[in-house]
Amino acid sequence: MKKLYNMVLLVIRIVSGGYILMQGYEKLTGGFSLTGLTQVIAQNQDTPSWYKAFFKFGIEPFTSIWEIIIPLGEIAIGLALIVGFLEYSAALFGIFIMINNLLADMIFTYPVQLVGFIIIALNISRIKHFSAKSIIYKIKKKEVEENGAYINSR
Repeated sequence: MKKLYNMVLLVIRIVSGGYILMQGYEKLTGGFSLTGLTQVIAQNQDTPSWYKAFFKFGIEPFTSIWEIIIPLGEIAIGLALIVGFLEYSAALFGIFIMINNLLADMIFTYPVQLVGFIIIALNISRIKHFSAKSIIYKIKKKEVEENGAYINSR
């Protein structure tokens, strides 16, 4: 049962990473723009007033910078989750992005993605079993056992 649980977590990690990687790539290559979103958020009844102010003063004046940072950040999160590198940090940034999307009242698949990132963050000790670092460590350990030589891998 433990192996099945670990495999399910691995699938959640890779699917979550793949999905946000695709979102970032589509934004990067598809002409992603934040122009006009500030007015939509300002008129939205569901968005909290503090978030409207943050968007007006923290995002709107710097839209050209955010239009680059957001897709690159999503791509970095996706790659980290797929490869299994800095999974916890990637999951936390994924949670941050999904909460921002929900606060902006952009409700598409973001609640499902948010749950995936939360599952990853809460199960990080199990997810690390299938991380890139763990796999490299196992390969090095096997080489040491086969060769009989000691290699300091830390």
